[in-house]
Amino acid sequence: MSMDKRYESIKFMIETGHITEFKEIFNYIPKSLLGKHLHTNNPRMTRLVTEVDDLTVQEIVSISSLFDVAYDKITHIVFTQYLKDRKIK
Repeated sequence: MSMDKRYESIKFMIETGHITEFKEIFNYIPKSLLGKHLHTNNPRMTRLVTEVDDLTVQEIVSISSLFDVAYDKITHIVFTQYLKDRKIK
């Protein structure tokens, strides 16, 4: 089974630094698609997009697997968003 082309694009953009924050992923795929993969509902996905500190390690590893990206790169974009959000507030 081949990977969804959108996932391949997201993988490329994360690995090349074009996606630098977790929320930027949703410029390319709907929240519901990732929510389905994580087995979570839409209200929780909406919250995760803006409050990345609610993401679990298990979810980060699952996202990493879905996009076929090293989990430390997913952790990096989550952490970057977290720090940026904290500076704004």
